Amino acid sequence: MIELNNKTVFITGGSRGIGKAIALSFAANGANVAINYQTNSDAAKAVVTEIKSMGRKAIALKGDIANKESVLQMRDQVLARFETVDILVNNAGINLDNTLLEMEEEQWDRVLDVNLKGPFLCSQVFAKLMVENRSGKIVNISAITGAKARLNAPNYCSSKAGLNMLTKCMALELAPNVQVNGIGVGFIESKLVREIYSQAQIDAANAVTPLNRMGTKDEIAQMALYLASSGSDFMTGQTIALDGGKIIG
Repeated sequence: MIELNNKTVFITGGSRGIGKAIALSFAANGANVAINYQTNSDAAKAVVTEIKSMGRKAIALKGDIANKESVLQMRDQVLARFETVDILVNNAGINLDNTLLEMEEEQWDRVLDVNLKGPFLCSQVFAKLMVENRSGKIVNISAITGAKARLNAPNYCSSKAGLNMLTKCMALELAPNVQVNGIGVGFIESKLVREIYSQAQIDAANAVTPLNRMGTKDEIAQMALYLASSGSDFMTGQTIALDGGKIIG
């Protein structure tokens, strides 16, 4: 068990999927949790209820991470409840896939807003608290498509490549007291994947993955937990591929 000693974590997109898994994992290891969501208030409230059942403190905050005023309002709400933020997990992300030649400008803008501008704004706002406290961790949830292109996703791949470089730039500026690292997520077992891809497509993807399977949300959460812990104090500016080895193939 990694002991987070009542530290407070703010997680964007924390009401479902990977974000929910991270929220529950951090709570199980002693953290107080603030989760951001944009639309699904029922799902966010359910996560808060589950965390409170563990004996931890939690709040859900509705807000648009691509709008600085909204981010500032969420910061004020977190501080009113928990006084400080020790860990930021930039998890929220979206896909709006299309070909380069057919992609609408709105598809490009929205993906870049959520996947890159959002982490920039949240990091800018919450890192100021960490710098003042001379301690903090920022974890960016990226993807292997930030380093390995895929078809019909120029917006998504560009946003994740940008996030990887943002991780490095922030790590340089915020050192030595704040560590910034990322996770390059691969193909993950989820309801969404099962809805989008056929079993034949999943089998084909696993066949070119050295570990021959998809990852799990809990495995991503465990890596995020490590990057937020004291065990990663001598690591910064890295985006770790957590993809079953697919990126090396």
